[in-house]
Amino acid sequence: MFKNMLKRSWLSIHRKLGRTIVLTLIFFMMANLVLAAITIKTAVGAQMDYAKSTLGGKVTVQADMDSIRESQKKEMESGTDRKEMFGKMERPQVSVTTANSIAAYTDYVKDYSYEVSATANSNELEVVETSSKFQGMGGPGGMSFPGMTKTSDAELDGDITISGVNAYAYISGVQNETLKIKEGDYFDEDTNDSALISYEFAELNGLSVGDEFKIKNIYSTSSVKLKVIGIYDSSEERANANTVYMNTATAAKFLNDDDYNDGNYDVSNVNYYMVNSEKADEFVALINEKFPELAENKMKISVDTSEYDAVASSVESVGSFATTILVIVIVAAVIIVTLIVTLNVRDRRYEMGVLLSLGANKVNVVAQIATELIIVGTLGFALASLSGTFLAKAMGQGIIDSQTKSSQQQQEKNFGRPTSGSRSSSRSGNMPSMSDGMPSMPGQDTNMKQFMANGRNQEIKLDINATPIDFLLLFVTGYVVIILALILPSVNIMRYQPKEILAGKE
Repeated sequence: MFKNMLKRSWLSIHRKLGRTIVLTLIFFMMANLVLAAITIKTAVGAQMDYAKSTLGGKVTVQADMDSIRESQKKEMESGTDRKEMFGKMERPQVSVTTANSIAAYTDYVKDYSYEVSATANSNELEVVETSSKFQGMGGPGGMSFPGMTKTSDAELDGDITISGVNAYAYISGVQNETLKIKEGDYFDEDTNDSALISYEFAELNGLSVGDEFKIKNIYSTSSVKLKVIGIYDSSEERANANTVYMNTATAAKFLNDDDYNDGNYDVSNVNYYMVNSEKADEFVALINEKFPELAENKMKISVDTSEYDAVASSVESVGSFATTILVIVIVAAVIIVTLIVTLNVRDRRYEMGVLLSLGANKVNVVAQIATELIIVGTLGFALASLSGTFLAKAMGQGIIDSQTKSSQQQQEKNFGRPTSGSRSSSRSGNMPSMSDGMPSMPGQDTNMKQFMANGRNQEIKLDINATPIDFLLLFVTGYVVIILALILPSVNIMRYQPKEILAGKE
């Protein structure tokens, strides 16, 4: 019986060639869209996992200005002189010991950054003359640094700006692409007693990479010997050519004894870069629990996952679109195939009546119809397997381009300002290399910081390629559509009575 059923199915497919071609085209188009949707959703899932690991977000320890203002308000209400109160105000900072202890939670933190700023005297070196009113204060805004907050300290202001960052990659000019190494190499947190100097400062003093020079701590008679590890160029308009960059451990040597605090000096701009953005809130709770002194010292923990959110919103929109397409295609395919099969069953009522009168049961008749659909459907699915990936690539990238254009238009509405986080500190050289086509730093592959900084403006591309599981899901989905499309025609077949069919035919 089974052999005869297969033979009848094949004869029916061959005899009704026009119907077979129409059904094959319908299954082919349906399968293309289904495979495209499945493939896009798979790519979206992979891209989201990748984004979580590379754009995990940033947790920042910073002054709690609301709490500080509240304390100031209470002091003013108690009769404290306002001028005196504001004159002695200092923003709280984090000790380097605490900062490093927090960074030790590597389940949450993949990298971190902080800074130490000071000034020094040039000793026997010449300094670059500048008309900038920021000379000696390290940059725009007349910033105050640890060890420079008291009036007596201001009188000791040096003529060389010391900028200590735990790695070269965290220098703001590096991220903004206004500062580049002209000669030599960069430093990291382990490169002690080494410095980057400006091209102008080097030329003025006849210094080259590998040379050593001394600059004096403004609080003592001691000098610090530094080795020129690199010479930088800065295109920043207000760049201070007398700024010397080094790691934080070296910069701390230019603090006064109280601020140095036997090596437990304070650091500013403390940032932690997350392994996974979903763990940011959990990490914040852990910090608050393990380091209650931060809140006591009027500091707070803030979370910035804007970089991940920006990528996620675009990628998730692609996944949402793919899901919508998948549902619409399946529903439409079930309806269309049901109509075609129903019409086909009506046209073959006499054939079915003969089969039933010869002893074939109704289940065999339904199985024959199902076999025909499976044969034709398998052909359509197989053809779609060859073209579905190309359609998925076109659909996915089309949506990404649309999202990118929308994001650019929104940025223009923000008057050209970058999205939140683009001015943040960078990745440090102590992290594993990432080589996804990003430019390399001098001497090593691109590190995590550079990947983050360059990735903000990187075009989003989904790796849309069908996997064996995607093809399996295509065939499973196609056969499910066939089964659903057979429900209504099967009900009609079960109602048929052979005598009534043959009598009606005659």
